Amino acid sequence: MIQYLGYLSFTFGIALLTTPLVKKFAQKYQVYAMPNHRTMHQGKIPKLGGGSILIAFIIGVFGIMFLQPAIASEYKSQIFAMTLGAAVLFVLGAFDDKMDLDCTLKLSVEILVALLAIKLGWRVETLLLPAGIEIKLGVFSYPLSLLWIVGIINAFNMIDGLDGLAGGIAIVVSLVSLAVAGLYGNSLVTVLAVLLLGATAGFLRYNINPASIFMGDSGSLSLGFIIACISLQASTLNTGKAVIFVPLLLLGLPITDTTLAVIRRVRKGIHPFHADREHIHHRLVNLGLTPAGAAMVMVGISLVFGIMAFLVAHGTWTDLRIFGQLAGAP
Repeated sequence: MIQYLGYLSFTFGIALLTTPLVKKFAQKYQVYAMPNHRTMHQGKIPKLGGGSILIAFIIGVFGIMFLQPAIASEYKSQIFAMTLGAAVLFVLGAFDDKMDLDCTLKLSVEILVALLAIKLGWRVETLLLPAGIEIKLGVFSYPLSLLWIVGIINAFNMIDGLDGLAGGIAIVVSLVSLAVAGLYGNSLVTVLAVLLLGATAGFLRYNINPASIFMGDSGSLSLGFIIACISLQASTLNTGKAVIFVPLLLLGLPITDTTLAVIRRVRKGIHPFHADREHIHHRLVNLGLTPAGAAMVMVGISLVFGIMAFLVAHGTWTDLRIFGQLAGAP
C-alpha cells in the first residue's frame, strides 16, 4: 500500500511542477483556446496542459520498469504500445490545438495507434456476460477492440468542455480501474492506474474552475487512449476473459454523450466530429447550473457509474469463486 502511495505521490508531484512549465511553453508558441460560439470560458487560455499528465505518466512508467523489472519483462510489449501511442496522439493533438487539423487525418492516426496497441496485447478476445455466459470473439476481436479504443479516445475529446470535467472523470475511471484490477489480480493495470491517477490529479490543480490552463486536444486524445486501454484491461480476468459490462458502465457517461452527439449530428447531416454546443454539460449549464456546478454533477454521475461497475466486477468475481468451488476448484 505504501509503495503505491509513493507511485501516486511521485506522478502527482511531477505533474504539479511541470504544468506551469507547459503553460509557459503554450504561451510562448501562442497555443491558446479562444472564446467562440461553442466555448464557455472567458479570454484566451493556454492549452497543451495534457503534456504535464503525459510527462508525469511516462516518467512514472519508466520508474516502474526500473523498480519492478518483473512487470516490465512480462508486459514490455503492452507498455511500449501504450507509451508510444499516447505520445503520438499527444503530438497529433498539439498540432490540432495550434492549427485545427482535418478530422479525417486525426481519425486515421487514431486508428493506426489503436491497431498497434491491439496487436501488442491491448485487446479483448472473450466476453464474459452474466450467468457465466462466454462469447469468444474470434475474428471480431480486433474490430471490437478497435471500436472501443478509438471510441473512447473521441469520447474523452468530446466531453472535455468544462473546467476540470475530463480530468475529474479520468480520476474516477483510474480509481475504479485500480480497484477492479486489484480485485482481479491485474498487476500491470494496478500500477498504471495509480500512475495516471497521480498525474491527472496534479494537473487538475490548475484545471479546476477557473482554469488557468486547458489539457487541449493533445491531452484529451492521449488521456482517452490510456483510459481506453486501462479500463478494458482492468476488467480482464487472468483467464483472458473480459467482464464487458464493467468498462461499459465505468465509461457510461462519456459513451452516452458521444453516442448522442453522433446521432444528433448525423440527423442534421453534418460530420459526426463537427463540434457543437449541445453536449450534456452544455445542457446542464443551459438549465441554470454554473460551469463548475455542471462539471461537479457530471463527475458525480460518473462516480455513480463507477461504483456500479465495481459492484458488477465484484459480483462476477464472487460468482466465479463459488462456481469454481462447486466444480472442485481450490
